[in-house]
Amino acid sequence: METKNTPISFFSLLFHSLKVANQAFGSVLSLFIVLLIMLALMTAIIMLCFFLIGPHIAMVLYVPISLFLAFLNFVITAAVIQILAAKIEKKGYYSAWEALTDSVRPAFYFVLNSILLSAAYFLLLFPTILMQSTPAIVAWGGILCLASLPFMFSLQAITLREEGPISAFRYSWELVVPHYLRCVFTLIGLAMFSMLVFLGLSCIIKTVAPDLFFIIQMNPALVPSLGIKAIVILILFYAIMLYVFLTVAAAWTTLFLRFDADSRSVASRELEMAAQAAPQTPTATATANIAEVTVKQSSVRTDTDSHTAKQLDQVYSAQEHLARALEQEEDRMPTILFDEDMAKQLAETEEKMRQQKEQSAQRKEEDDQKSIKISDKPL
Repeated sequence: METKNTPISFFSLLFHSLKVANQAFGSVLSLFIVLLIMLALMTAIIMLCFFLIGPHIAMVLYVPISLFLAFLNFVITAAVIQILAAKIEKKGYYSAWEALTDSVRPAFYFVLNSILLSAAYFLLLFPTILMQSTPAIVAWGGILCLASLPFMFSLQAITLREEGPISAFRYSWELVVPHYLRCVFTLIGLAMFSMLVFLGLSCIIKTVAPDLFFIIQMNPALVPSLGIKAIVILILFYAIMLYVFLTVAAAWTTLFLRFDADSRSVASRELEMAAQAAPQTPTATATANIAEVTVKQSSVRTDTDSHTAKQLDQVYSAQEHLARALEQEEDRMPTILFDEDMAKQLAETEEKMRQQKEQSAQRKEEDDQKSIKISDKPL
């Protein structure tokens, strides 16, 4: 995996994330264009129902349409994570449509995961809200944010590792807790990076078009009246902010993949060590044999002298017996195969020797008959 060799110091991570964001910008931009088209379409439907049918029907349609757009937002977020992960791991071309279709099921889990996490956060923050103390709310909210940081990899766990809404919390906890301080400093650095970019863009826009932000906040419908220059500036602003969002998401996803690769490599090393240590572990049969030998030693030593006990120590050595037992168990099948081959060779050898003996016996009988005939001739 590419992330195994990826450095995770902040500046190297940021530089790597900028490259990933540059590679994934086109696909992600198409996803956001789809989101804007869906948002415009749903808004047009609501407005059409409001003018043609009535405000009551429009309000009835507003709730399911809003829920659908919220779910579509989750789907696109999961699709962005999949596109970034494909670029980070260099899996080749991964289209926006493939990411969108693959993100429908994780989006359901992510909705449940977000509801559970938000409910727990609200329940813990609710007592300070009742106190109506702004410093207490801010302080306790910051503590809860730090406490909830180990669950910030839940989206990546659901999307990239197909975890459930509950198991994603455990998976994220196992990855973040060993690297908690690194995650905190990385998150602070990414927040500062985003803030600096936003402030820099704000200063530039206020210099070029001072009234742009004021008109957007008060009445966005007046934006077309500013002219082409203001619209181009606004498009550039949102494009740069999208690039910053992709950079932050790529950095966080890279961190997840790096920690995940490390944990998997540690688990594989542990399995290899366990597999290497397994043949050296005494089996139940060998352990029982050792125990039996020890019992025999102790029973014989009670009735024999020290010289006999020394002889028994040499005969019933536990380590040698264990080695022999393990060797017999490990090489049982090769030994059986060897004995069959040897038995076949021995049978062939015996057959050949028997034939040779018969032939030699026949030749001896023929020689004896010839010698008798010669001796019968008269002198």
